[in-house]
Amino acid sequence: MGVKDTVVPPNTDCHHFILEDDSANLEKPYGSIFLSIPTVLDSSLAPEGHHILHIFTTSCIENWKGLSLKDYEEKKELVANKIISRLENKLFPGLKSSIVLKESSIVLKEVGTPKTHRRFLAQDNGTYGPIPHSIPKVLLGMPFNTTAIDGLYCVGDSCFPGQGVIAVAFSGIMCAHRVTADIGT
Repeated sequence: MGVKDTVVPPNTDCHHFILEDDSANLEKPYGSIFLSIPTVLDSSLAPEGHHILHIFTTSCIENWKGLSLKDYEEKKELVANKIISRLENKLFPGLKSSIVLKESSIVLKEVGTPKTHRRFLAQDNGTYGPIPHSIPKVLLGMPFNTTAIDGLYCVGDSCFPGQGVIAVAFSGIMCAHRVTADIGT
């Protein structure tokens, strides 16, 4: 999503994880939000006066099947607006409508679903991460960083939380913490 830079406060961090309630919502569709703002690190990635918000949340392709094109587009807009409202409430007041500017701070919005990932990324059922042998009942059914071999760790899009810049970066952070804990430093 492209936004006017006035909505992103100075010194905003690049990566955010939002879980408003408790960990029970972590595994529910749209229960958690991963956010990356690469333009806080490199402003040349967007036109002057703008930022990029890369927003990711969980969903299953089953939630998107059997919809007419009209219903699919309406559902994408509804889900996107709910996520944007959550971001506005937690991090970016005025994201949808700035009182000062009297207009939306959003200048570009592209919404992807599991169907989008299946079509453009050739991902099995639009999933993030490895192709499961069976459909996991929960997001946390994906493998974490440890393996059955002592001292061998996994990191990247084949383990939790899956594919994409935000997810892979988070996987690396989680793995670094796991290794640090295991070696006792």
